[in-house]
Amino acid sequence: MSLRQCAATLLTNPLGQCLLVQQSYGLRLWGCPGGVMDPGETAPEAAVREAREEVGVEVELTGLVGLYRLQGGGWPDILAWVFAAQIVAGTPRPDPAEVAALGWFGPGDRPGPLLPDAGAALDDWAAGRAGVVRTVQRTLTLPPLT
Repeated sequence: MSLRQCAATLLTNPLGQCLLVQQSYGLRLWGCPGGVMDPGETAPEAAVREAREEVGVEVELTGLVGLYRLQGGGWPDILAWVFAAQIVAGTPRPDPAEVAALGWFGPGDRPGPLLPDAGAALDDWAAGRAGVVRTVQRTLTLPPLT
């Protein structure tokens, strides 16, 4: 059995802040721009596509922050790829179908509640870690997966 996979970008600016988005559906959780990988798509391709779809920017991936196996919370395990990235074209603007709000946040200034992969990636980014591979336990109960 293969695990569902998702990919996201941790976009940073020169002020040391990262771009976070609030989902416009479900529990309206905050996280990095990202989503489920399409069939045949690689994780880097999905991360770039999701940044374009959710916030209207073109990005350059600069490294892997982490690969997180998300467990618990009433959902099956999911592999979440989070890439460090920089905006190379465009200005972030929310796609209202998926994103209710967006903002730039410093390492100690996080909105909530956060998606578990975003929380783990922000912790690793703030600590200067890269290429992390670890399991993350979900601490909230998620709505049924469709």
